[in-house]
Amino acid sequence: MGIKTSKAYLESLKKQKPEVYIGGERIDDVVSSKYFRISLEEMCKFYDWANDPEKEKDFVFWSPVIDEKVSFWTHLRRTPEEVRKIIETLKKNNARHFCSMCMITGLNVLWAVTYDIDEARGTNYHERLKNFFMELQKYDLRYCMGVMDPKGDRSLPPSRQSDPDLYLRVVDKDKNGIIVNGAKMHTSDAPITHYIFTCPSGVLQEAGKDYAVSFAIPIDTKGLKFITRPAPGPLEPKEMESPASSHIGFVECLSVFDHVFIPWERVFMCGEWEFTENLIRYFSPYVRICKGACTSARTDILAGTAALIAHYNGVGKAGHIRSKITDMMISSEIGWGCALGAVANSVMHPSGIPIPDVSISNAGLYHSRLRFIEFLGTLQEIAGGIVTTMPGETEYKNEETRKYIEKYFKGRSDIPTEDRLRLLYFIQDLTASRFGGYLMASAICAGGTPETNRVEVARSYDLQEKINNVKALCNIK
Repeated sequence: MGIKTSKAYLESLKKQKPEVYIGGERIDDVVSSKYFRISLEEMCKFYDWANDPEKEKDFVFWSPVIDEKVSFWTHLRRTPEEVRKIIETLKKNNARHFCSMCMITGLNVLWAVTYDIDEARGTNYHERLKNFFMELQKYDLRYCMGVMDPKGDRSLPPSRQSDPDLYLRVVDKDKNGIIVNGAKMHTSDAPITHYIFTCPSGVLQEAGKDYAVSFAIPIDTKGLKFITRPAPGPLEPKEMESPASSHIGFVECLSVFDHVFIPWERVFMCGEWEFTENLIRYFSPYVRICKGACTSARTDILAGTAALIAHYNGVGKAGHIRSKITDMMISSEIGWGCALGAVANSVMHPSGIPIPDVSISNAGLYHSRLRFIEFLGTLQEIAGGIVTTMPGETEYKNEETRKYIEKYFKGRSDIPTEDRLRLLYFIQDLTASRFGGYLMASAICAGGTPETNRVEVARSYDLQEKINNVKALCNIK
């Protein structure tokens, strides 16, 4: 099959029975739940893209794994050109849609890590992962990534926590498989995917070998529970007041593993703590180039919005306004350039996939994500305080009050008041709503924090070489 339709996707969800809690209750049908409307709309859009002839060049690939066409979200990237295609697609589509769901990079990373373990230990993790890839590709299935653990006391390693389940761990194993306890945080869209795919969240030592575990299981596996919050938008669409968040966003979950059994054929790491360093070293540049491309695209949205509201307000030619918008342009280009540079500087792994440059990818994301946060405030400044004090959509639709809103919310005489209002509501959605807070948190924390970017750059940057160059310039022996 290879490419599923959105209708077939929804039908596949109806056959699953995950344990989902949301809105203060347990629900049995995610497809018809009001809490999943936005997320399902998003996911169906992704399936529709792969079936759209005009978008096929971006979202459909030929897979040598199953010798069929497969979607963007299940394809294994084997060359720098294919990895570049990921970020080009994110850059183009996220400038209109905010997110294109780039979690395929997690499987790319485990492709390399399982190869490393098998080469050193004689295990067969890599073959298991390949079989999992084949299933995802053949049936066009989606998965969520379970990476971040609750962590508890951050000053202590996993093995020394007061509660050993604050990191996902193996508690038992036999000839049939393993049993795990713990939880994973930030598992976006988990209840409307088909699998949850996990891996360790950091480098481990030998004392933490029980936490060195990676696997994939169906989301309705016994003992797996999803404690869920809705997407950061209205439960019912508000086309003027919440134009972005009415249709864009994911539910987020605390995914709890309560003595969950995983058969060996779905286990990709179990106790090989020495290879968690490889995992993080490979994962870091992949997630940072995707996040860098995404942040660049979202900064483009801010730049376009700032330029348009400045025009509607009659200040589009003001020097300080143009300077601020230019800053947005520069930051977007820096983030995008670093993502491209990291891919161009990739090193091929023996497993057959490229590993992008760690230092360049982290440096670019560090710069662009912090400036994105700044630009949210800049956008409010350019738009004006009206963003947080303007009447709501219902007042605009009320015939008794509409004429006053039309009169007093006019900007330039040649711009319809409704156009200006729609743009101001959009800015409110971006900067002064739950969705705006979600965008900010995503910029700061998704794919690691700014501090992790600094650590990666400091670790991989060859400072000694620069010192030696200076010594040579100074004729210091």
